[in-house]
Amino acid sequence: MARDPDYGAFTDKFVLEPTSSAHDQPLHGLTFAVKDIFDVEGYVTGFGNPDWARTHSAATSTAPAVLAVLGGGATCVGKTVMDEMAYR
Repeated sequence: MARDPDYGAFTDKFVLEPTSSAHDQPLHGLTFAVKDIFDVEGYVTGFGNPDWARTHSAATSTAPAVLAVLGGGATCVGKTVMDEMAYR
């Protein structure tokens, strides 16, 4: 039986390249994933709830925190699962 190499950590896998192409950025060469509570343009923010995700449309903009990390030179590799509605 094959194992999922990411252990089921992702709700969506995608790549968002850094907004700055300069190699001297502090986060250049690093990758990160965002929790499903942050908006990423073009992807549904489900807050860990599949019913919420199914009944809402994709975000029309990306959260400033995500843009800041991208601006620092890191690459986003997707959205990760979280406790439902951030209740824990």
